[in-house]
Amino acid sequence: MQNEQPIYRTLGKLKTEYLEKRFGKLQTDELIIMDERLEHIRERHPEDVELFEKYGATAALEPDTVLVDGKHDGTIFMVKSLPDTNLNVVVRLALDTDDTGRKNSIMTFYRIREKNLKKLINKSEVLYSKE
Repeated sequence: MQNEQPIYRTLGKLKTEYLEKRFGKLQTDELIIMDERLEHIRERHPEDVELFEKYGATAALEPDTVLVDGKHDGTIFMVKSLPDTNLNVVVRLALDTDDTGRKNSIMTFYRIREKNLKKLINKSEVLYSKE
């Protein structure tokens, strides 16, 4: 059996300064999405696929708010506010303590209502806020 390389798409480079203050050195500033995760978004959040294609990279690379995911180590929520909704990009960071060669990777993406975003902000550590 051949060892297949995972297939992914590079979306850009994260601003790592505030991330490294909280998580320590990252292996890279590169942000990717694996094809398998894109498939997850298509299957689990079909109504959000078009939004991801249009705004996913911008939401992650130029977020309005960045929160620490208290349930998963090394994971953050990168939120972008649009006029009618908010977009939440869940990113697993490639920490220095992880296996070598990892990349910062989008785990999932979905819309989040203003009410739910406020709850999330209240119970999470805020790493960055545009305001």
